[in-house]
Amino acid sequence: MAKSGKVVQLFQKPENFIKTRARELQLGKCYITFDWEETGLANTLVSRKHTNGNFTLGIYLVDLKCLGVKDTTFKFNVSEEELEDFVDYIQGGEIEYNKLHNIIYGAEAFANDCGFKPHKDWAITQFILEEDDDSIPLIDIEFGEGGVPAYYVGPNDNPAKVNQILATLDKNLGSGNYLFSSDDNEFEDDELLSDGNSEKSFKQIYFTLTGAYNNLVSEKGAFNLDENLLDEILNEIVGANSYSIDDYLEEEITECVDLHESVFEEKSDESIAHIQVLLAENPSNPYLYLELFLQYKLARLNHEADELAKKGMGLFPDFLYLRIFVAHAAMVDKELDRGLKLLNNQYYLNQAFPQRTAFSEGEFMFFYSALCHYFVEKGDFKNAIVCSDRLIDDIFAYECNENAIFCVMQAVKEEMKGQ
Repeated sequence: MAKSGKVVQLFQKPENFIKTRARELQLGKCYITFDWEETGLANTLVSRKHTNGNFTLGIYLVDLKCLGVKDTTFKFNVSEEELEDFVDYIQGGEIEYNKLHNIIYGAEAFANDCGFKPHKDWAITQFILEEDDDSIPLIDIEFGEGGVPAYYVGPNDNPAKVNQILATLDKNLGSGNYLFSSDDNEFEDDELLSDGNSEKSFKQIYFTLTGAYNNLVSEKGAFNLDENLLDEILNEIVGANSYSIDDYLEEEITECVDLHESVFEEKSDESIAHIQVLLAENPSNPYLYLELFLQYKLARLNHEADELAKKGMGLFPDFLYLRIFVAHAAMVDKELDRGLKLLNNQYYLNQAFPQRTAFSEGEFMFFYSALCHYFVEKGDFKNAIVCSDRLIDDIFAYECNENAIFCVMQAVKEEMKGQ
């Protein structure tokens, strides 16, 4: 980092490149699954060609019947051979760009009218497409069934998801103003509870449990959290970077984790001593404060943990991971007022830290896992569920997610027993 304190930008992240420069790249070939007109579900691919001969790809799973852009991702600067592999994967044939543009944007608009937002990564991948303006000719594409929204239950749609989608359709269109089709035997109890260790089954159990609780207390209590606002935060200002919006710091931390991962995972007196030495040698690396804080907490060295946290947060006020970790630990220790104060007494990540315009996925997850514990301890299970609903998609990606969701599930089970 330069003495001025400014970050040295060694390269531009793919996400930032796509948002600012992808539309300057030459449009390449576009593809769509062969049976999209028959099924109303299309895997689509748009390519952009770099000057080096490689391609950036936008991949979109589009439901033309109701739900719009269900999933989307990008692949940055890949070879022509990799492009062909993705075409084979989606079982696609070539399609003219303007028609594909009308399919994707038309399905997104149709779904929006039904109350459904596109997948969160649409915030990035839409910039691989041309801008949706008058320069793109309108092409007549059928959405829904003859223009009527039609929801067909998918193989991965659990009962809670089905109910959520139907509730959204009822709210935005009114009961009877859409088509709905489901296999009556799709959600048998024995299927729901089988293979309970799988992520899919775990999620089904979670949504069944929390859905039953919400139905039980639907007329009781008030929400502190707005689900739509949480979705907006997640979709619009949360990115996939690991540690910080500071590229230089992220590279430094990633290198540190790669070199000392076994030490961080060991969780022993020896690893504490090792990290203390690393911190003395690298006093400008805030991640070492975070890792040593966690080790102190696990060793029940609470005084040492508190002193270290105070020092680290003072030295690195912009490294939110440390602050959120400390708040999370306070919530778990049932120091609720202290934990919420560390989150600036706010329930929304962007309001807690208004000096930031973007956040990492991990910061989002740890923030709302901390609030899960907070609301559970307050006996506010409705808001705890709102938080955990935002964590469940990445249940096993972050240990904090898993712990928070298990905490919510156990509390809800106990509460339902007493109803």
